Amino acid sequence: MRRFIPLLLAFAAIGCSKNSSELSRFHEDGRAKPVVAVASLIDTTSIDLPWSLSEELTTMIVDKVAQTGSIFVSAKDDLSSTDTPFGNDLSWIRREFPEDQFVVFLELVEHETIALSQEKNKNMSVNAFETAMNLKMAVKMRVVDLRSYTPKIVLQEMVRDTYYIPKNVVPVDYKVTGWGTEGFISSPMGLAHSQLVLQISSRISDYIQLAKSR
Repeated sequence: MRRFIPLLLAFAAIGCSKNSSELSRFHEDGRAKPVVAVASLIDTTSIDLPWSLSEELTTMIVDKVAQTGSIFVSAKDDLSSTDTPFGNDLSWIRREFPEDQFVVFLELVEHETIALSQEKNKNMSVNAFETAMNLKMAVKMRVVDLRSYTPKIVLQEMVRDTYYIPKNVVPVDYKVTGWGTEGFISSPMGLAHSQLVLQISSRISDYIQLAKSR
């Protein structure tokens, strides 16, 4: 009998995990939450980092949207090379996301650090210690409603954000202090990404709740 106890405990754990996942689909009063898929962010910038910006920002956005407690976020989905999330043809989306009510598409189109003095004079060469910097970021965002037979775009916009990096801030070696390390969260890039993710996740949550109420 003893040899069956671990097996029973394993099944119990699986059952609890499944029930927890199912319960998270509903509010405490029994109302169903909107089911939203967040497709992996497309990175079209030329920035070279030791980690994937797409993976980092997608993970952060999914976590932040889920933390609102008002949306059930399904597993992230990678897009195929033939998918065109920002094109005019929306017919393929229902096929790729059959279980979701909404799907969010994101594309990082800008991620560039520019010295403030360079913004005034593009030809000026500066040292990072001599001037403040701006980390400029832009993400194209589209939210598609899949609740009816024909997919419908309920939000499409460019989210822009700028993070100010003060003068004399010691440059960070992101090969050492990259995403996933303890120091990244408080680094200029880590703080900038958190600020950008907060803005994006708020827009996603607000517009989906608005569409759900209609």
